Amino acid sequence: MPNFSVEQSLMKAKSCAYKGEIIEAQKLYETILKKFSNNLRAQQGLAALKKYNINKNIQNPPQEVIDQLVNLYNQGQFAVVVDQAEALTKQYPTSILIWNILGATYIARGFFVKATEALQKVTELNPNYDIGFNNLGIALKNQGRLDEAVETFQKALLINPLSYEAFNNMGNTLQNNGKLDDAIKAYNEALFIKPNHAHSHNNMGGALEHKGKIEEAIVSYKKSISLNPTYAYAHQNICYL
Repeated sequence: MPNFSVEQSLMKAKSCAYKGEIIEAQKLYETILKKFSNNLRAQQGLAALKKYNINKNIQNPPQEVIDQLVNLYNQGQFAVVVDQAEALTKQYPTSILIWNILGATYIARGFFVKATEALQKVTELNPNYDIGFNNLGIALKNQGRLDEAVETFQKALLINPLSYEAFNNMGNTLQNNGKLDDAIKAYNEALFIKPNHAHSHNNMGGALEHKGKIEEAIVSYKKSISLNPTYAYAHQNICYL
């Protein structure tokens, strides 16, 4: 297995685990470790599969049901999504997809304690699912549990070091905790991975503004607006300077 294919194989293994294709995920991790025995992410992925024995009783609803929930979520019909997802968790209690959608919808409605409970279920069912940890971190942050949130984003990044969302969200949490230098470092990591992420540029501007670096903050806000001209928060932030 050439070096350039390791990342692709890791992502495929994670995808298989996420979909409940456990045997295939195990084979991929084991193949990586035969060639690169010290690969930490493969070791962690394989250990997670064995430790939590997630090859048992994994059931997901039909794809059209998932698609319908996602469409309702994107339309902002959060109350409908909650009603349907809560019912589906009783029918499919081990469905990571349903629990994650439910948790994300609770966040959108401001029900952060309920979101935490749903997303903890996600991470228990699949401790190799970085999106679950990222969403859980958001729920914790919104409860003011900032140190726990940072630790949770760090777990997401151990699983997927290329998650610019986790870096951005960790930056927001650190900024809320007054740790501006650490927040800026997190935003820089997010922007290294995805330079055109308007939200990270805007959030970077906020951290720089709070440090009194107004000219640098303006540059960040303007960059955010250039990437997303309709981004209201960036327009609002630059108007107040």
